[in-house]
Amino acid sequence: MRRLAPAAAMAGLLGLAGLSAQPPSPQTWTISAAPPELRATISRADVMIATMQDALLRELQDGLARGGPAGALASCHLDAAALSERLARSHGIPAGRTSDRLRQPANAARPWAAGIVREHAGQRARDIEGFAVDLGDRLGVIRPIAERPMCAGCHGPAESLSPAVRDALAARYPADRAIGFQDGEIRGWYWVEMPKVLR
Repeated sequence: MRRLAPAAAMAGLLGLAGLSAQPPSPQTWTISAAPPELRATISRADVMIATMQDALLRELQDGLARGGPAGALASCHLDAAALSERLARSHGIPAGRTSDRLRQPANAARPWAAGIVREHAGQRARDIEGFAVDLGDRLGVIRPIAERPMCAGCHGPAESLSPAVRDALAARYPADRAIGFQDGEIRGWYWVEMPKVLR
């Protein structure tokens, strides 16, 4: 039996380790450049994103009316998280929100979305339509969330946050990084992992 020299054996092991450590990146398209056969799947994902967005905006507006920005903090996270869980349970479709500056660590980007989130941090939401990512039997769809004036009381520059909001953030989200956004900037993303074929 022929034995490899130690250097050759090590190079072979490192080569194999390198191959297994870096899986191929999934195919990614901007929404408008996605193949025609994925349009129906993207449309279904967009319906779920619109459902999340509408429910969140409704709860946020109610929270702001009841207690201003500090009062809206509770509904913004809790209701959005509950809605994502309901969608996942009722449809079996994972969905949620993420950001490059998280308020809640549980909202960390899925591996397929992490590079997109990092790459577009700080950009204007109107310049980014969103992306479709091939996940095999599913399609990841991710759309930007724009910072709006109604969000600034909790997500705007630190110096503009009221003392009540600062106190609520410190108590509820000690690791909060979701502040300092400018109007129109990408504050976060809605994402969905939609099956390509409905069962």
